[in-house]
Amino acid sequence: MADWIKMRSSLLTNPRVTRMARVLLQDPEYLAWMYSGRDVTRDESVTKRDVSVVTRIVVGGLLPVWSMVNETAARDGVVRHASSHEVDDAAGIPGFFRALAAVEWAEELPDGSGVRFNNFEEHNSPQKERSLTGKSGAERTKEYRERKKQGLSGVTNGDAGSDELRDVTVTSQRDDREEKKREEKKDSLTSSAKLPTCPTQSLIDLYHEMLPDLPQVRLATKDRTRALAKAWTFALQSRRADGSRRAETSEQAVQWFRDYFARAGQNDFLMGRTPRSGEHANWRCDLDFLLTDRGMKHVIEKTLDPA
Repeated sequence: MADWIKMRSSLLTNPRVTRMARVLLQDPEYLAWMYSGRDVTRDESVTKRDVSVVTRIVVGGLLPVWSMVNETAARDGVVRHASSHEVDDAAGIPGFFRALAAVEWAEELPDGSGVRFNNFEEHNSPQKERSLTGKSGAERTKEYRERKKQGLSGVTNGDAGSDELRDVTVTSQRDDREEKKREEKKDSLTSSAKLPTCPTQSLIDLYHEMLPDLPQVRLATKDRTRALAKAWTFALQSRRADGSRRAETSEQAVQWFRDYFARAGQNDFLMGRTPRSGEHANWRCDLDFLLTDRGMKHVIEKTLDPA
């Protein structure tokens, strides 16, 4: 069965979708992302035109979110080990999960074990459920061979039988390749869900604690949230030069960030304790730089201790 998500034309006028748009227009994180650089209050944002525009943004966010659920959810509609952060990342829209929860399309499980998408099976079947009933190409080929042995295939000419069997075999091989691609795609979608959730605000607070002289972070923008999540994944999945893991638990990852910020604070150039000239004359280090590949290389490699 082909993979598809039922995106109905009526979604644009669906009351829940419209409600999600209004919820987003009351969400400070979404407003900071959507109206970056503008001084917009919540009341000024909720206009008829804005609701119409944001409704289309919601529909655009639903497709990747429902695709993720279709690939990774269990039969009960639960995406294990996921949280609101993974849903927002899938949609590419800050505050998207809160809007989903407001219309009872999704809820975060109280024990932190995952996210449930309510009534998802009403229009879609999770990939895992389809795989329980669908037959693989190899299974179809085996059944054909059994029918042929029993004389039930309807093939009387040997050459014709060979051609039909060859067609079935080619089809089954193609199905197997497609199944393998789906499994690889599913693994890539769920790889981040296997890791502990990145505590974005806690890491920002740690940056303020360890580096109070550097520019303060006032907005948890989409780019910063992603950069922190990338560094969080690096801390949990990478190894030092001696082969040891940087971190294996949330507590160890937080400690790695503490040590990382401490090392940055010992760097005279980053902290502005040395004279600067040319293109660096008015430059200041900040959290955004420390989360870039260049910044991490500067802190990690230009230190005596392995980071």
